[in-house]
Amino acid sequence: MPVSLWDFALDKYRDPHVAQLMIRLQDEHGASVCELLWATWLASVGRQVSAAELTHFRRLHNGLYLAIQRLRGARRLLELDPLTRELGQQTRPLEIEAEKCLLQQLEHLESEPLTQDPFTTLHQIGAPFGLPPAEPAQKLYTELQEHLARVGVEIHPISQG
Repeated sequence: MPVSLWDFALDKYRDPHVAQLMIRLQDEHGASVCELLWATWLASVGRQVSAAELTHFRRLHNGLYLAIQRLRGARRLLELDPLTRELGQQTRPLEIEAEKCLLQQLEHLESEPLTQDPFTTLHQIGAPFGLPPAEPAQKLYTELQEHLARVGVEIHPISQG
């Protein structure tokens, strides 16, 4: 893959619509923005998340995921109050460094040929019984995929058969 995941993530996340959709998927449906960016990066070159690899990785690095969630939560809480807004903004670089660390680790996980919508695959890995996304989440995933196509990320699963 010619572009590192970190560089790809920075480029795509700069688009306000991509960022907004990923944050909504995170806040409303429990998705990980880092994992969404990773799945997009993989899909852009015809690859997808390996369920076994990601499940194992999540178990091993649960602390990193929790640290990112807690840093984000603390930042958001501090930014709500005018008295602590600056302190909240000062935590942002640490949150970004933790996300960069996660992305650098995800970049090296095994992947497999892209055979279906990468966001549905990612969602099902963490969903109870591997259930597909509910309709509100699916609408956001579809909108994200459509917007990614507008910013140059084409995702075309390989047909099986």
